Amino acid sequence: MRPPDSARLAAAHLLRDLEQQAQPFDELLQALDARLPTNRDARFARQLVLGVVRWQKRLDWIIATCCARPVAQLSPWARHILRLGTYQLFWLDRVPHSAAVHTSVELAKHLTHQGIASLVNAVLRNLLRQRAQVRYPDQQQTPTHYLAVYHSHPEWLVDRWVSRWGREIAEHLLAANNQPAPLNICLNPLRASRATAAELDIAPVEARPGFYRAANGADLFASRAYQQGQFQVQDPNAGLAVALLDPQPGERLLDLCSAPGGKAVQAAIAMADRGWVVAADISLPRLKRVRENARRLRLRAICPVARDGTTPGCGAFDRVLADVPCSATGVFGRRPDARWRRKPTELAALTARQQVLIQRAYEHLRPGGVLVYSTCSLEEEENEAIVERFLKQTPTAQLERADTHFPAQPWAGRYVLTIPGRHDGDGSFAARIRKAVS
Repeated sequence: MRPPDSARLAAAHLLRDLEQQAQPFDELLQALDARLPTNRDARFARQLVLGVVRWQKRLDWIIATCCARPVAQLSPWARHILRLGTYQLFWLDRVPHSAAVHTSVELAKHLTHQGIASLVNAVLRNLLRQRAQVRYPDQQQTPTHYLAVYHSHPEWLVDRWVSRWGREIAEHLLAANNQPAPLNICLNPLRASRATAAELDIAPVEARPGFYRAANGADLFASRAYQQGQFQVQDPNAGLAVALLDPQPGERLLDLCSAPGGKAVQAAIAMADRGWVVAADISLPRLKRVRENARRLRLRAICPVARDGTTPGCGAFDRVLADVPCSATGVFGRRPDARWRRKPTELAALTARQQVLIQRAYEHLRPGGVLVYSTCSLEEEENEAIVERFLKQTPTAQLERADTHFPAQPWAGRYVLTIPGRHDGDGSFAARIRKAVS
């Protein structure tokens, strides 16, 4: 029996690994690239994996219309293969329907047995006949259920977002999370030449100086400009925290939860690579990435240090960035797997740690110094509530409004808050706090 094509087989294996292992999704995707013979196969396998993970809930709803058994009760291989086949039938116009069915059946024969192959064949052929008849939950009677299924998000999150912002903003957010995440880069003005932007296939991001959107990631990372440290990958909204911090040449800056180091790099560049950027993180393997980024970009100001951010501070820094671990609900477009990993019960543990981290970050500040607390979360408990509680408990801490640093920006008020679908780019939060001089 001939094995199935390598791209679909690799995609099926990655989906199984994602379900069974705790390995980060981006690392699994990198391994996927390494195991496939051509860039074309790798791109197709990535498209399949990202599509299935992103649309998982809606795919399961569609499959259930033609499957006698609940999708959750199917074997793991049967679920993955049916999702792959259904995604190709309903989302990929360039894949012939016959090819989507045939390759899925061949996958089932290769990975399981004839019984599963027969099930896959029957379900996909029935879906093919009934594509136009698929009905979703009633929008009027069960609006949250409809949004969760149609836009493929956990219902508890949809309910939170609708309650906070209303249906229109929530639906724009859900839709934005299902768009392929663009590849954005930030030029390194200490290394980039005037010709760099012209040499690369990139276009400026509107109203974000120094940021560009790339058309072809494979070519970008193989470029001489990348090897020479002329740019780094960064979403424009991820750069707002350091812009709000506004580091200056010659200062001492602490990046409390630094890895993988994008914000430490941005800070060192803003400081013209003059001063001291302590890039602290508890994870030695992740600190290795900070060191590699600094070396490639040829930044001497960055000093990686293994340190637990919850340990007491020393009051030695002019500026401190606390970009704390969070639920990452603002970057579900970039990390589609995270929406299925998050549980509502996790928020309490996250916020307890965040409250300690903001306090420790503040302890590291000299009098008159500036702290920026930031997340890539959209959740009020991790953002506004943390900052307001800290301000109430700390008389010497003075909030400095974000809109004084970013005037006339729709995402800047008391704090920075960007919401996908409402604002361009990823979701982000940032608050600027100054330590009073006693």
